[in-house]
Amino acid sequence: MRPLSSATATALLALALAGCAGSGGDAEAPDTVTVTASPSAGPDLLSGFVCGPGENDVWRGKALLTNVGAAQNTYVVRFSVVRGPEADVLGMQEDTFTLSPGEATDVAFAEIYTGAGDGLRCVPRVTAQPSG
Repeated sequence: MRPLSSATATALLALALAGCAGSGGDAEAPDTVTVTASPSAGPDLLSGFVCGPGENDVWRGKALLTNVGAAQNTYVVRFSVVRGPEADVLGMQEDTFTLSPGEATDVAFAEIYTGAGDGLRCVPRVTAQPSG
């Protein structure tokens, strides 16, 4: 997998954060969004990302994963709750999805981490590998 250019990474960040606007419930908009993908995946790969603490300080998150490429891909989606400038991982959930071109699926993690504190944020990560 090749690394994303800074322009592509910036576009992914802007789109992912735009998807958080107007989100309801008790989930907070994330501070940081990190999305990596194969060359066949575009900026609409992960949309509507919302993640934050809810009742009893249980962190949960959701997003829509879309295969915007021209081939079937297998995606690994990970949401992590991290702390501080070093992004120390406190909790993480991960799942794998295989999607055909144009196919989309909801991604939801009900219990990523339980806890409160300053400097916590939720970070999504998506990697893609061609399949089939």
